[in-house]
Amino acid sequence: MPLRIILLSFAIFLVFPCWAAAFQGHVQQFNDGAVITWGDGNLSVIRNMASPGEARVVNPLAVRKAVTSARKQLLDMILATRIDSKRTVSAYLSADRSLAARVRGMVQNSPMELPDMYDAGGQVRVYERFRGKLAELVMPNTLPYQSGIPPKLSTSMEEQFDYNESQIEVTNSGAIRYTGIIVDARNLKVTPCLAPTIYGQDGLGAYGVFMVSRGNAIQKGVVAYSTTSDPAQLRSRVGSNPLIVKALNAYGSWRTDLIVSTPMAKLMRAIMSAPGIAGDSRVVIVLSDNEIASVETAEEHSQDQ
Repeated sequence: MPLRIILLSFAIFLVFPCWAAAFQGHVQQFNDGAVITWGDGNLSVIRNMASPGEARVVNPLAVRKAVTSARKQLLDMILATRIDSKRTVSAYLSADRSLAARVRGMVQNSPMELPDMYDAGGQVRVYERFRGKLAELVMPNTLPYQSGIPPKLSTSMEEQFDYNESQIEVTNSGAIRYTGIIVDARNLKVTPCLAPTIYGQDGLGAYGVFMVSRGNAIQKGVVAYSTTSDPAQLRSRVGSNPLIVKALNAYGSWRTDLIVSTPMAKLMRAIMSAPGIAGDSRVVIVLSDNEIASVETAEEHSQDQ
């Protein structure tokens, strides 16, 4: 192999190392081959093709039936997803028929992958993404994007958990060296959502949509969910030197929000005030690999307020 090709390959490896690739993150599994990957926001549904008898060529009617079934489940997944601690996508769209029709129309025309015409026992796959156009439809305009005003819980949780304040840097100068935040929430039975809020024990918000523009929330997501806290694997999201924070508890009836110690919350706010950190949504929430959030039907969520 010529030397220049070897050098070029090595240069590409340095510029695009393995950790720079998008990660799937926490995988929320549904029935019948449907998943949401909360690292990159992708949703997909796979349907196996029926192959009656000795059929060797794909039946167009069977393809149509499988795609229709898959898209119906894709829509149910979207509607069942929680926006935040207060509402689901279904509840939000129930107040706006025009917006709901746009979401349904988008799903009806969602991208798909079809089997080879001679693969009668193959699969169809339909997919969408909680980024870009879909996120723009389901992320409410009324959320306090980039308001800079931390939300406040009605009660403090200072007495519920112990922490050692002396071991935590809380100065702005100490926060400058951090490039993002990894919140370890493993084994807390967290429900992933599109716009979670992280609070300190004092009840004051440390991170959420109040620090993120709507454009960035739509294009990048407010947070990404992962199953690893390894900074090297999450570097594309949180940079080369993230702060790792241990979540103390999940908050709310749906357990979508998190509680961290008050000193850590102060440090998180300081880190997020640095240019580009909050703007790039450099926050990853780590969940246990075996945590599979339960999913209700769209009909049940239509009753959610």
